[in-house]
Amino acid sequence: MIKGIQSFFSFIHWISEKLGDGVSILIMAIMFFTAIEVILRYVFNSPTIWVWPVSRQIFGVYILCAGIYAMSSNAHIRIEIFYNLFSKRLKQIASVFALLSFVLFMGVLIWQGTWMGQNSLASGETAHGAFRIPLYPLKIFIPVAAILFFLEGIYVLSKNKD
Repeated sequence: MIKGIQSFFSFIHWISEKLGDGVSILIMAIMFFTAIEVILRYVFNSPTIWVWPVSRQIFGVYILCAGIYAMSSNAHIRIEIFYNLFSKRLKQIASVFALLSFVLFMGVLIWQGTWMGQNSLASGETAHGAFRIPLYPLKIFIPVAAILFFLEGIYVLSKNKD
C-alpha cells in the first residue's frame, strides 16, 4: 500500500515538473503576441482586439502552473533567517502550521474554483469587450491546477521533514 502511494506521488511530482517545463514557453508566446501588438499599433496604426484578452488567459495558465512548478522545485520563498533560529520543536510546530495553512488555502481554492468554473461553464461566460474570448476554460482549469498543487504540496511537505 505504501509503495503504491509513493508511486502515485512520484507520478504527481513528475507531472508537476513536466507541466512546469511545458508552460515555461507560454511567456515566449505572451512576448510574441505583445510584440505583434506593438508593431501593429505603433508602426501600422492598426491595433488588435485580441492580444490583451488572449495574453491574460495565457498568463493565468502560466501563473497557476508556475506555482505548482515552484512547489515541485522547492523554490517558494521562506523567511529562513528566523526559521533557522527556531528550536527543533518550534520548527516542527511551524511545519504543522504551514501544512495546515496550505491545506486550508488549497481546500478553499478547490472549493471556490470548482464553484466558479461550474458557473462560468453553465453560463458560457466570455470576456467583455470586442473580442469575446470564452473564460470558462481557464476557470475550469483553476480547480484542476489547485488539486495538482495540493497533491504536489503534500508530496513536497512530506519529504521536507526536519
